[in-house]
Amino acid sequence: MPVLITAGLSQEAYRVKRILDKAEVVFADSSPLPQIPGTKSLVLPSYTSSSFVHEVLKACLDLGIKKVYPLKSGEVRELAKARLLFAEYEVRLILPSDEWLRNNEMTAAPRDAAITVVEEGAAVAGADLPEPLSINKETGIFAWATRDQKTEYSLYLVEDAGI
Repeated sequence: MPVLITAGLSQEAYRVKRILDKAEVVFADSSPLPQIPGTKSLVLPSYTSSSFVHEVLKACLDLGIKKVYPLKSGEVRELAKARLLFAEYEVRLILPSDEWLRNNEMTAAPRDAAITVVEEGAAVAGADLPEPLSINKETGIFAWATRDQKTEYSLYLVEDAGI
Protein backbone atom coordinates (compact mmCIF):
# COMPACT_ATOMS: atom_id res chain seq x y z
CA MET A 1 0.00 0.00 0.00
CA PRO A 2 1.36 3.41 -0.84
CA VAL A 3 1.65 6.16 1.77
CA LEU A 4 1.36 9.92 1.22
CA ILE A 5 4.01 12.34 2.47
CA THR A 6 3.29 16.05 2.12
CA ALA A 7 5.80 18.89 1.65
CA GLY A 8 7.18 16.82 -1.22
CA LEU A 9 9.59 19.55 -2.30
CA SER A 10 11.40 19.43 1.05
CA GLN A 11 14.43 17.47 2.22
CA GLU A 12 12.37 16.48 5.26
CA ALA A 13 9.87 14.57 3.09
CA TYR A 14 12.68 12.47 1.63
CA ARG A 15 14.13 11.88 5.10
CA VAL A 16 10.74 10.55 6.23
CA LYS A 17 10.59 8.28 3.17
CA ARG A 18 14.05 6.96 3.97
CA ILE A 19 13.21 6.05 7.57
CA LEU A 20 9.82 4.56 6.67
CA ASP A 21 11.53 2.26 4.19
CA LYS A 22 8.33 1.93 2.15
CA ALA A 23 8.46 0.83 -1.48
CA GLU A 24 5.44 2.88 -2.50
CA VAL A 25 5.47 6.54 -1.49
CA VAL A 26 3.49 9.35 -3.08
CA PHE A 27 4.90 12.82 -2.48
CA ALA A 28 2.49 15.75 -2.48
CA ASP A 29 2.96 19.49 -2.44
CA SER A 30 1.06 22.60 -3.43
CA SER A 31 3.64 23.27 -6.15
CA PRO A 32 4.50 20.93 -9.01
CA LEU A 33 7.24 18.48 -8.10
CA PRO A 34 10.09 17.53 -10.43
CA GLN A 35 9.69 14.12 -12.01
CA ILE A 36 12.22 11.84 -10.34
CA PRO A 37 12.45 8.34 -11.79
CA GLY A 38 10.86 5.78 -9.48
CA THR A 39 8.81 8.30 -7.50
CA LYS A 40 5.16 9.27 -7.68
CA SER A 41 3.98 12.78 -6.96
CA LEU A 42 0.86 14.89 -7.06
CA VAL A 43 -0.12 18.51 -6.64
CA LEU A 44 -2.61 19.31 -3.91
CA PRO A 45 -4.18 22.67 -3.13
CA SER A 46 -2.63 24.70 -0.33
CA TYR A 47 -3.93 23.87 3.13
CA THR A 48 -5.51 27.35 3.10
CA SER A 49 -7.86 26.24 0.31
CA SER A 50 -11.37 25.12 1.27
CA SER A 51 -10.85 22.03 -0.92
CA PHE A 52 -7.57 20.90 0.70
CA VAL A 53 -9.01 18.20 2.98
CA HIS A 54 -11.31 16.83 0.29
CA GLU A 55 -8.51 16.71 -2.30
CA VAL A 56 -6.23 14.84 0.12
CA LEU A 57 -8.99 12.34 0.85
CA LYS A 58 -9.81 11.95 -2.85
CA ALA A 59 -6.14 11.31 -3.66
CA CYS A 60 -5.99 8.69 -0.90
CA LEU A 61 -9.07 6.90 -2.18
CA ASP A 62 -7.99 7.08 -5.83
CA LEU A 63 -4.46 5.80 -5.12
CA GLY A 64 -5.23 3.28 -2.35
CA ILE A 65 -3.30 5.29 0.26
CA LYS A 66 -3.93 4.21 3.87
CA LYS A 67 -1.53 6.55 5.74
CA VAL A 68 -0.88 10.28 5.40
CA TYR A 69 2.23 11.93 6.89
CA PRO A 70 1.63 15.72 6.92
CA LEU A 71 4.77 17.83 7.37
CA LYS A 72 3.45 21.41 7.45
CA SER A 73 1.82 22.92 10.53
CA GLY A 74 -1.16 24.22 8.54
CA GLU A 75 -1.74 20.80 7.03
CA VAL A 76 -1.61 19.20 10.48
CA ARG A 77 -4.20 21.67 11.80
CA GLU A 78 -6.57 21.22 8.85
CA LEU A 79 -6.28 17.44 8.70
CA ALA A 80 -6.76 17.14 12.48
CA LYS A 81 -10.19 18.76 12.04
CA ALA A 82 -11.08 16.01 9.53
CA ARG A 83 -9.74 13.08 11.55
CA LEU A 84 -13.14 11.33 11.72
CA LEU A 85 -13.81 11.76 8.00
CA PHE A 86 -10.54 10.03 7.12
CA ALA A 87 -11.19 7.29 9.70
CA GLU A 88 -14.53 6.52 8.04
CA TYR A 89 -12.58 5.63 4.88
CA GLU A 90 -9.88 3.77 6.84
CA VAL A 91 -7.20 6.33 6.04
CA ARG A 92 -4.89 6.94 8.99
CA LEU A 93 -3.58 10.44 9.59
CA ILE A 94 -0.17 10.25 11.25
CA LEU A 95 -0.59 13.20 13.57
CA PRO A 96 -0.95 13.70 17.33
CA SER A 97 -4.14 13.94 19.33
CA ASP A 98 -6.07 17.20 19.50
CA GLU A 99 -4.96 17.54 23.14
CA TRP A 100 -1.27 17.27 22.19
CA LEU A 101 -1.75 19.80 19.39
CA ARG A 102 -3.45 22.25 21.78
CA ASN A 103 -0.71 21.95 24.38
CA ASN A 104 2.39 22.07 22.19
CA GLU A 105 3.84 24.70 19.92
CA MET A 106 4.24 23.78 16.26
CA THR A 107 7.56 25.00 14.92
CA ALA A 108 9.90 23.52 12.37
CA ALA A 109 12.30 20.97 13.80
CA PRO A 110 16.06 21.46 13.53
CA ARG A 111 17.36 19.63 10.46
CA ASP A 112 19.76 17.55 12.54
CA ALA A 113 17.15 16.43 15.11
CA ALA A 114 16.62 12.74 15.73
CA ILE A 115 13.24 11.73 14.35
CA THR A 116 10.94 8.84 15.12
CA VAL A 117 7.62 7.81 13.63
CA VAL A 118 5.33 6.93 16.52
CA GLU A 119 1.96 5.18 16.27
CA GLU A 120 -0.17 4.71 19.38
CA GLY A 121 2.87 5.46 21.55
CA ALA A 122 5.12 2.85 19.89
CA ALA A 123 8.11 3.71 17.74
CA VAL A 124 7.64 2.18 14.28
CA ALA A 125 10.51 3.80 12.34
CA GLY A 126 13.46 6.11 12.79
CA ALA A 127 15.82 6.71 15.68
CA ASP A 128 15.50 4.59 18.81
CA LEU A 129 13.57 6.46 21.48
CA PRO A 130 14.97 6.85 24.96
CA GLU A 131 12.93 5.16 27.69
CA PRO A 132 10.45 5.82 29.13
CA LEU A 133 8.38 7.08 26.24
CA SER A 134 6.84 10.32 27.49
CA ILE A 135 4.38 10.68 24.62
CA ASN A 136 2.27 7.68 25.57
CA LYS A 137 -0.37 6.73 23.06
CA GLU A 138 0.47 9.57 20.67
CA THR A 139 0.90 9.26 16.94
CA GLY A 140 3.05 11.42 14.67
CA ILE A 141 6.53 12.07 13.41
CA PHE A 142 8.42 13.47 16.36
CA ALA A 143 11.75 15.24 16.53
CA TRP A 144 13.39 14.85 19.90
CA ALA A 145 16.41 15.62 21.97
CA THR A 146 17.49 14.74 25.49
CA ARG A 147 18.72 17.64 27.60
CA ASP A 148 19.53 17.48 31.29
CA GLN A 149 18.18 13.91 31.45
CA LYS A 150 14.80 15.07 30.13
CA THR A 151 13.54 14.18 26.65
CA GLU A 152 11.74 16.95 24.79
CA TYR A 153 9.51 16.15 21.81
CA SER A 154 8.21 18.31 19.00
CA LEU A 155 6.48 17.50 15.74
CA TYR A 156 8.80 17.01 12.78
CA LEU A 157 7.69 19.86 10.51
CA VAL A 158 9.16 21.78 7.62
CA GLU A 159 9.49 25.55 7.44
CA ASP A 160 6.07 26.87 6.54
CA ALA A 161 4.92 30.39 5.79
CA GLY A 162 1.71 29.56 7.70
CA ILE A 163 3.48 28.92 11.02
